[in-house]
Amino acid sequence: MEKKINIGKWEAVTILINMINTKILLNFPRKMAEEAGNAGWMLAIYICILAFAGFYIVAKLYRKFEGKDLLDIGEHIGGSMGRVAVGSIIIAFLLYIVSIYVRTFSEDMKIVALTVSPISYVTTFFIVCMVIGAWLGIEAIARYHAIVVPVIAAGYLLIIIGVAPFIEFSNLLPIFGNGAKSIFVDGALKTGIFTELIVLFLLAPFLKSRKRFESSGYTALAISSVLLVTAALVYLAVIPYPGAGEKILPIYHLARMINYGRFFQRLESVFVLIWATAGLMYVTVGLYLIAYLFKKTFGLKYHKPLIFPFAVIIFTLSLLPENLIQSNLLETEIIREWGWILVFVMPMLLLLVGGLIKRKVKRAQ
Repeated sequence: MEKKINIGKWEAVTILINMINTKILLNFPRKMAEEAGNAGWMLAIYICILAFAGFYIVAKLYRKFEGKDLLDIGEHIGGSMGRVAVGSIIIAFLLYIVSIYVRTFSEDMKIVALTVSPISYVTTFFIVCMVIGAWLGIEAIARYHAIVVPVIAAGYLLIIIGVAPFIEFSNLLPIFGNGAKSIFVDGALKTGIFTELIVLFLLAPFLKSRKRFESSGYTALAISSVLLVTAALVYLAVIPYPGAGEKILPIYHLARMINYGRFFQRLESVFVLIWATAGLMYVTVGLYLIAYLFKKTFGLKYHKPLIFPFAVIIFTLSLLPENLIQSNLLETEIIREWGWILVFVMPMLLLLVGGLIKRKVKRAQ
């Protein structure tokens, strides 16, 4: 059945854009300010350049494995054991990151809208929606992204344009913020910002051709880079450092500043709408991939019966952090610090070893 599923370039691009850039609506601008001070925007540019370089290498190596995902490559290297090893690592990572994001989204929703609701109630809302979306399948998810992501992007740009009168470029000085070391040395480890790029390596069988795979990756990286850099630049130009490192929801704070007379006030309602939609789409893709990868990893026939059990596991794991601060730390200190190993190093190693095996087989023939 999965062999018949076909995802177009635009659908893949919008999935990646949403998954990479959802963190803008959470804590990305603040994190850039914490790491590099006034030069957080420069750190964002540096990270994006490194991500392009990493993807360029992976894409070149991937040309020998057209239409195959990381599990297929693991199986090529080590048979069923290789597939199980690679699949288990990715499933564990997805369970971790989706659980953290479900909790983070739920906590933030309590802050901006459902202030008196218990966290379990808000989390249940996300769980129910993601189960429905995952049950509909990857084609429905991809088409929904193709329609909704441009609307989310328009809402985000509306907020960015709306705060233009508050921009003071003097807030970006000194030019190197906390120092060049914080940008060009310590910043090299921050490419975990693009951890969600691994989704592209899992969607490869649905993209069919190598050309579509590479084009989707480069396009998503280009658009995401513009959005990430813009978010950091505008935020730091509006909110002077060190105050920029103290806002829980940076873009929400910017949205609350917008006031153009009687008819253009309280645009933070736009933020809540696009934020909740982006968050639901993110965790829905995550739940679908967890169920799909588990089925493929262990050779099962169907993935749909796995959706509800994994949703229960995610719900349980999401309640383990004590509060929003702890869930933010679990994301920024682990996923964003070490995610580059999963999204760049692991694929490179798998592709290099798989390429060597292919070469040996050809020589033996």
